[in-house]
Amino acid sequence: MQYKNPFHKKRKNTYALEVSCGNCKIPVAIYQKAGNGNLIKMLASRIIEAETDIEKLEGHLKCPGCQLELARRGTHNKELAYWIIRGKINTKRLDNYSF
Repeated sequence: MQYKNPFHKKRKNTYALEVSCGNCKIPVAIYQKAGNGNLIKMLASRIIEAETDIEKLEGHLKCPGCQLELARRGTHNKELAYWIIRGKINTKRLDNYSF
């Protein structure tokens, strides 16, 4: 991954989740997920690593390989978030990842 988030903090009861493109299977980001449910949104402060600079990215999140739109940019509780488009991503839990 090219971009490491300098504002990232370790939170309790979370785990690392690799988010990849559903079309070409290229890893897009490593996200710090809390809870048991599906990935609905990615908060920018919880993105650990990414292929593109999330803070400077204007517009929606796209795959670096095939340019498929994976998530739409928005806000959640006045914080930058990317809302996942259903069926466009694959996720994989990384058990041995250290923060």
